[in-house]
Amino acid sequence: MKLLQSLLLFTFTMIASLIAFTYTAIHFPTTMRELLSGAQHVRDQMQSLYLPDNFMVWVDIFLQPNQIVLVGISIAMRLVIGIIGSFVSRNRTPTPTARSGPAPSASANSPFSRWG
Repeated sequence: MKLLQSLLLFTFTMIASLIAFTYTAIHFPTTMRELLSGAQHVRDQMQSLYLPDNFMVWVDIFLQPNQIVLVGISIAMRLVIGIIGSFVSRNRTPTPTARSGPAPSASANSPFSRWG
């Protein structure tokens, strides 16, 4: 159940991030262009390191400006969802679990019970 909840939360985060990315591009094009130019600057800095070709090919593949911006928005969205989730889960009380075996006596709970 916990795995299913985590997968659903991850899927929701990715969909919300794509919606936020698209919304920013449509309604705030200047902001999106600034974000993309900043991401391009990060990519240019990586390319100025003169790494060997076996590393540079991965920089060219994975460090596209739009991918860097989308990852940043995804991280921000995950933080927002985590903060909202912490406020929502604060109001829920955990369900008690059944103990196996007999209930411990009061003397067994004492920190001095092991002293004999």
